[in-house]
Amino acid sequence: MDRKLAIVTAIAVFAVSAAVCSLSSAAPTTEVGEGACYSRRLIGHRTTSGQRYDPKALTAAHATIPNGTRVKVTNVENQRSVIVRVNDRMSAHAGGIIMDLSQRACQELKFGRGGKGKIKLEVLTSSADAK
Repeated sequence: MDRKLAIVTAIAVFAVSAAVCSLSSAAPTTEVGEGACYSRRLIGHRTTSGQRYDPKALTAAHATIPNGTRVKVTNVENQRSVIVRVNDRMSAHAGGIIMDLSQRACQELKFGRGGKGKIKLEVLTSSADAK
């Protein structure tokens, strides 16, 4: 009986620890920073979700927002917005870029020639909601 209690206690401690860790590394619900377009040379390459990068899809990469999450992205300069699905991961130290966007998303946001723009992110659904 004591062995069962010890196992149950260990599992409970592990579950609480995992929950605390996931809360501390949770993605922000809103964020403002610079967004950039994926490079054309990445067309067809696999993303961290396993899908191939399609420049015509409304997809994006982010450092902490989980794959499958839907995010409203607004171009701060012109107020144009688009809803994308995160399907890739990017470095948290990507030269100040907070999100990489598909070519289509960049076109709809009307980014300039440099393929970059100031954006605001608003998380609409979590990856759990998206399933």
